[in-house]
Amino acid sequence: MKKIFLAAALCLFVVVSYAETQPALIKVSSFSEKSIDPNIMNVQIQVWAKGTSAQAAQELAAKTQKNIKDLIEKFKIKKDDVQTMSFQVNPDYAYDQKTGVSRIQGYSANQTMLIAFKNIDLAGSFLDQISRSDKSDKTGINISSIQWDSDKKGQAESEAVAAAVKSAKLRAEELAKAAQVKIKGVYQITHQQVHSNHESSGQEMAGNSRGMMKTMMAAADANSGTDLNPGKIKIRVDVSIDYYIQN
Repeated sequence: MKKIFLAAALCLFVVVSYAETQPALIKVSSFSEKSIDPNIMNVQIQVWAKGTSAQAAQELAAKTQKNIKDLIEKFKIKKDDVQTMSFQVNPDYAYDQKTGVSRIQGYSANQTMLIAFKNIDLAGSFLDQISRSDKSDKTGINISSIQWDSDKKGQAESEAVAAAVKSAKLRAEELAKAAQVKIKGVYQITHQQVHSNHESSGQEMAGNSRGMMKTMMAAADANSGTDLNPGKIKIRVDVSIDYYIQN
């Protein structure tokens, strides 16, 4: 009987002690959104070439690559803003239905590059001139995708964080006043940052590079620049804050 009584007393002590260690809190959540204009166009391009041998494909790709290098110099794009993402030379196979054997019929060379273009006013002209580059059934340049960015995103994030925290504090003070308690300080903060282009109507060309290239080539032939609308970059910050309170 004594053991049962001691065990019950110990359990009661643990429950009471646990309850006493739990702080009195007000929990609030808030968010802030900020929209900024992009000032960087990240364009991914692919230089491709086909030849009867691996060397022939590489040499032809190198000649086409020179067009890109000339444009990089012309538009004064810094070397740090140009990144080679991949380079491949692969055999092309053709299946012979009569023999049931696949044979090499040539080689393909492909180089993928990512260019950070930081003069938005000339972005359309830059894409137009890529589309004007010499093309044939043996070589060419494809524009794979365009994404918009800004080097002012960090500043916008900081402003959004400050606004979200301020809004959360005002809400906590309203709740504390209604509950007739006082806020002592912050217990913990969690936050999440979300970047999106929901306000953007800019071109997304992944999976549709041929159609976009035709559009730009038509614009180039008509001596009219490609019309780009980058829209806005929207930044959202969500915060959750727990405040200590006292009566």
